[in-house]
Amino acid sequence: MTGDVNGTKCSQELHQHQDDARVQFTDSCNAGVSNGDGSASTSCFDERLPSIAANVVAMILAVAIAWSLLYVNMSPELMAVPGGSLASIFMLYVTGTVAGKLITKVGGLPPLLGMMLAGIALQNSGLYNVTGWCFHLVSTMREAALTVILIKGGLELNAGQLRRLSGVVARLTVLPCVAEAVAAGVAAHFILPDFSLVWGLTLGFTLSAVSPAVLVPSLFRLKRLGYGEVKGINTLLIAASSLDDAVSISVFGILLGVLFSTGSLTSKIIQGPIDVSIGTVIGLMWGCILIFVPPSPWAMMYNKRESNYQNTKKSEIENSVTTKRSFLLGMGGFLAVTGSQWCGYPGAGPLACIISAFVAGTGWRKRSSQHKRNNSVISADRVDEDGEEIEDDELPVVQVFEHAWTCLQPVLFAFIGTDLKFELLKRGDMIFLGLLVLAFGLTIRLIVTTCSVIGTGFSRKEVLFVNIAWLPKATVQAALAPVALDIARNLGTAEDIECATRLVTIAVMSILLTAPVGAFGIQLFGPRLLPRNS
Repeated sequence: MTGDVNGTKCSQELHQHQDDARVQFTDSCNAGVSNGDGSASTSCFDERLPSIAANVVAMILAVAIAWSLLYVNMSPELMAVPGGSLASIFMLYVTGTVAGKLITKVGGLPPLLGMMLAGIALQNSGLYNVTGWCFHLVSTMREAALTVILIKGGLELNAGQLRRLSGVVARLTVLPCVAEAVAAGVAAHFILPDFSLVWGLTLGFTLSAVSPAVLVPSLFRLKRLGYGEVKGINTLLIAASSLDDAVSISVFGILLGVLFSTGSLTSKIIQGPIDVSIGTVIGLMWGCILIFVPPSPWAMMYNKRESNYQNTKKSEIENSVTTKRSFLLGMGGFLAVTGSQWCGYPGAGPLACIISAFVAGTGWRKRSSQHKRNNSVISADRVDEDGEEIEDDELPVVQVFEHAWTCLQPVLFAFIGTDLKFELLKRGDMIFLGLLVLAFGLTIRLIVTTCSVIGTGFSRKEVLFVNIAWLPKATVQAALAPVALDIARNLGTAEDIECATRLVTIAVMSILLTAPVGAFGIQLFGPRLLPRNS
């Protein structure tokens, strides 16, 4: 009897020791690990360094699997290294993405610079070689990136802000942009050999757009620190930058229509108004259709005749509507950009894309606001942590195109880097003449920008900051310049291809020079020139 009792005690002690060992192992894994909100992590792999390593391994595995899929399913010629077209595209995308992340982490520069430098390096080292149908694939990818930029710009334009635009915002939007474009265009016509005035103006409106990719994140950083909020300079510049891009893109498209239209001089003169009319009509029609098709989330949610919707979660219905809206808006815009070139009206497509996104986004916001006013019950997911109702200015569709833009950034900036060939720069005068065109355009822009904000109550330091913030070029230049080159290759003469190649080269030079200067200038001089909220 005593032996049974002792055996039972030994067994219990053994189980207790095993449980203690398991607890100690779990505690050792979770020791010091926190999610930042006071809660403990569930694994030692949730610590910072192991999680970073796991993330890096996940990206390496994703790249390896994607490469293996292409290698297994494509011909060896396309995947040869170096020289294979698909291998070149794949390496450029991966290298551009990595370079963009590195230059941001190490140097604090915009990722687009790293992507562009990766494209320049691969092109001039002989590792990038794209021919055949892959060449058209690259053109299609660029047009897709341009479509995303146009749609983002249209969705971010707010009708209420446009109605409330003060004179300073209107002047800051139009005058510096047009002045720089005309100045750079005239300078290019007289400085660059065999460069017509229309090609010069096309180059000018390519260069004149400010880059939201550089400007907006830098201004938001200053805004969080309290700089520039006393007189609303951050809001002023962010609102004006979107309109500035819309002006540049629209006029650029019109000029392309004039350049590549066939017929007499009279037909080329009226080509611009025709492109504007077609683009405006198509954009308005397609935007109005998208306001009501697909139906709004609440129309699907409260349709009692559809029993399937009664058991569907609200989030699922909203996600479904957002997916349909994004698909229709994106594919419609892509069709407008590519279809207008196919029809011989290349200027109509970009304009239609911007207008349709603006009309659809405005209609969605208005219908959502009306529904909220008519519905006295505010759902819990429309209230923030302070109990305030969330505004509808940020559409879910905008987030979709933000993610799409994140994926397409390397396509835009890395691929434009491949258009800069050192052989062209070896001509000696190309760099010098390009810098003259850039300097002349920027000088006129600074003068006109200063005149646009004088008399608005800004101090001299604030006027100086506006000029610094109005310098960086990147996004629009990377989107428009390759489009001009692709159209010239498809529809133009040898002289047009030469002019378009010079246009791309000068656009790349403008990005490499102004993007880092603008980014560093905003970060460095913002706290020194702008007053801070007390």
